[in-house]
Amino acid sequence: MSLATTAAPLAITRLGRNRTDRGEFRARELSATTVLVTAVGEVDASNSGDMLGYVDEHATGYQQLVLDLSRLTFFGTDGFSALHTINVRCSRRGIDWVVVPGAEVARVLRVCDPESLLTTAGNIVSAVAALARGPHTHLQLAPLAK
Repeated sequence: MSLATTAAPLAITRLGRNRTDRGEFRARELSATTVLVTAVGEVDASNSGDMLGYVDEHATGYQQLVLDLSRLTFFGTDGFSALHTINVRCSRRGIDWVVVPGAEVARVLRVCDPESLLTTAGNIVSAVAALARGPHTHLQLAPLAK
């Protein structure tokens, strides 16, 4: 018995490195005190500052932040520098926050944050639960020697 295919092949579009919208950021209020910021695509040297600015802008006025990076397909060390800056700024503003890393972010965190000083959660629900349990201690910057 032979099988005949009459439909045209299905074209599947995949995110690639040559896309112009390499990083997309979204924000959603989870409660009056908590905001969720999600990044999709890639975070690297070309847009880590954009991510930092977006988080800065959207975390203002909230007491808690969930930063969902679980859907990133690439996360460079410049992204970790942005996370470090987010950590410092949230600490200064009294914003408790948790990052939800995907595989790409977890890989960078294993190298750049081996002591797991940044609070992480496996998913958004776990991140909100962690925030509900109380404030977290985050990395504090020591003044640089002159």
